[in-house]
Amino acid sequence: MRFTSPQSVQEYLESIPKFQSRGSSAANFDLSRFRDFCSAMGNPHEEFSAIHVGGTNGKGSTCNILASVFQKAGYKVAVYTSPHIISFNERFRVNDEVMPDNELLQFLNTYIEEIEKYGLTYFEISTAIAFWWFARSEVDIACIEVGLGGRLDATNIIDPLVSVITSISLDHTDILGDSITEIAQEKGGIIKERRPVVIGDLPIEARNEIVKIAEQKKSPLYIIDDLKPKCTKPGRFRLTVGHAVVEIDSNLTSPVQAKNIAIAWQVCQAIIDEFTCSKKTFINALKHVNTGFGRFERLIDTQQWYFDGGHNVEAVKALKGSIQEIGNIGNAILVLSLMRDKIRDEVMAEFSEFKNIYYYPLSLERAATFDDIKQSLPKAIPFPASDEDRKKIMQDDFDSELVIFSGSFYFYETVRDWVSTFALNQ
Repeated sequence: MRFTSPQSVQEYLESIPKFQSRGSSAANFDLSRFRDFCSAMGNPHEEFSAIHVGGTNGKGSTCNILASVFQKAGYKVAVYTSPHIISFNERFRVNDEVMPDNELLQFLNTYIEEIEKYGLTYFEISTAIAFWWFARSEVDIACIEVGLGGRLDATNIIDPLVSVITSISLDHTDILGDSITEIAQEKGGIIKERRPVVIGDLPIEARNEIVKIAEQKKSPLYIIDDLKPKCTKPGRFRLTVGHAVVEIDSNLTSPVQAKNIAIAWQVCQAIIDEFTCSKKTFINALKHVNTGFGRFERLIDTQQWYFDGGHNVEAVKALKGSIQEIGNIGNAILVLSLMRDKIRDEVMAEFSEFKNIYYYPLSLERAATFDDIKQSLPKAIPFPASDEDRKKIMQDDFDSELVIFSGSFYFYETVRDWVSTFALNQ
């Protein structure tokens, strides 16, 4: 098999079962095959320093903040995140540049036989590409986001300078466990012997579990409590460092980013001997962070329409905090699209506060149907499937309203298409 175009790569990748559409049946948590494949590649993940970022929410934002900080400090920085929103290449960035198509083609053409031999999953292929391209690009440091859980995630073959656990809440319970403690054990699996670990604001039972793992592995523990992170207004954050107050202006606006900024600060302290970053550099770097797509993103300048991929309790609460900065949830319209495994009573209760709720089912095996949602959100009504009816609602009912599109990052591309069509008709 030989790949001759980005389209041929896309077709091949689409032929592989993916977690986004199939759920846990598309995953394989045996790391031995992936280790053997990376060994056959020459273990590229051993050629650069890494920060390993796990957690339920905030992983991508924390990676982006760290990348901004270390790039501002003069280092060549890579970021690996998932899932992608529009293009597969988005998963891989070096100094804010996404992976070129020709590099992706070269990887697949070089290693396709080994990929087939070892039976790699979609996520394992993605992770291998990240390792290969980052080593090839000779990066100084890479921010590697955990895909799912931690202990058995493909990214967990790295030996990072520091491990990060941003948050822990109930999510992917069919795979990670039904309790916060069980999920903490899985996510705590990224903590390495005698390597520092930075934790965010965790529930007490999760924190106790992570502290226990850190003590067992003799890993220095950094917490954010003493920094008293606070969002004083949209785009304005405050950390308390010793007796000094550090004021930070940023293009980040969500209040929850205060915690992610504090995590990044502690990461810098944990690895200061290897990668130096001054307070001034840190503050300047936060002015312009590459936020990526779909994180309380304003979709069109002429309307108060936003997209946010919140789909668990913690994320939806953060979304509501962002909404409160610009309006009122009781007056906001929600257009929701969810995966079936994300339907939990506590999540639906958070969504129920919106004034009007529309539901749109995606064409994925994992996607929840309207009937699935109706049981948990009785006030929900179907969002039109026809272009004409949808345009009418967006032009008439949504005009000048605060509208939140949310529930799944896989919904993003569909929403962007709707908004683009709306803008063309104005």
